[in-house]
Amino acid sequence: MLLMRLLLGLGLVSIIVGLGVYFITGDRRWLLFAWQLFKFGLVLGLVVAAVFMAGRFILL
Repeated sequence: MLLMRLLLGLGLVSIIVGLGVYFITGDRRWLLFAWQLFKFGLVLGLVVAAVFMAGRFILL
């Protein structure tokens, strides 16, 4: 769980930095980068949650 929290924190910092660079430079590539990080993080979070739920159901 500590690793997941660390990855969540790094992901959020990366998204914020990408948005910040976009606002400073106006280059849409950084906005796309932040959006892709958000989508990847969301999918990864859902997969990890599904694996945890499956593990709990298997142990019951």
